[in-house]
Amino acid sequence: MRRKRPIYANTYRRRRWVLFGLAVAIVVLALGGLWWYFVHRNPRPNVTRYPVLGVRLDQTDGDQDFAALHKAGVSFAYLKATEGASYFDDDFAFNYQHAAGSGVALGVYHFLSFDSTPAKQAAQFETNVGSDIGTLPIGIEVGYYSDYVDSPPPASKVRRQLTQLIALLAAKYQRPVVIMGTPRVLAVVAQVSPASPRWVIAAKSTKTATYWEYATAKLPQGPAAEYRAVVFTGTRAAFAQQSNKTVR
Repeated sequence: MRRKRPIYANTYRRRRWVLFGLAVAIVVLALGGLWWYFVHRNPRPNVTRYPVLGVRLDQTDGDQDFAALHKAGVSFAYLKATEGASYFDDDFAFNYQHAAGSGVALGVYHFLSFDSTPAKQAAQFETNVGSDIGTLPIGIEVGYYSDYVDSPPPASKVRRQLTQLIALLAAKYQRPVVIMGTPRVLAVVAQVSPASPRWVIAAKSTKTATYWEYATAKLPQGPAAEYRAVVFTGTRAAFAQQSNKTVR
């Protein structure tokens, strides 16, 4: 004789499928929310406290529409020019020329190599950049790369090379520098040119930061692309004083 099923069996099964459907819907909505966040995220620090917004660019960012960047609230851009004694950024010349008249103040920067002499690196910068150094302090980025990530060079070597490069560029351009890096690296060179502004690359700013590169993200009202976004940590008036300074 066929066994009778409880009258509530179908009801229980339907309820289980409803709960399963709700769980799936919740997961889909959560994933959709995460997708929306990563596409539209804008972690720009407080505008009142940090009114001056900028970006850092190299050839991975391609050719730029600086009028559009300015419309998006960008006040300054730093262009990578050179690295070591042989590298010159492919998009430097194009972007430097097309930034003219956009309202975006320009700075240029060099990435310090531990594998070539400061004299050769200064020559590489001078040969390729010439007089196209913008109006802001010349940037020197210090970072551990390749094998140096796990086995950094001696701190004394890092400080010595940075000191020599700063002196060579100052003698040529009579322009101050801004030293760029993570808090870890900046701590190593803290005593190198202590009067020079610091560019801190970190999720949180530090007391020593004059420039704070806070994220790679969309701009508040900018193009769809993400940028290495930076804020000047002072007022607009203080930022204006950064322009066209000379070494004394």
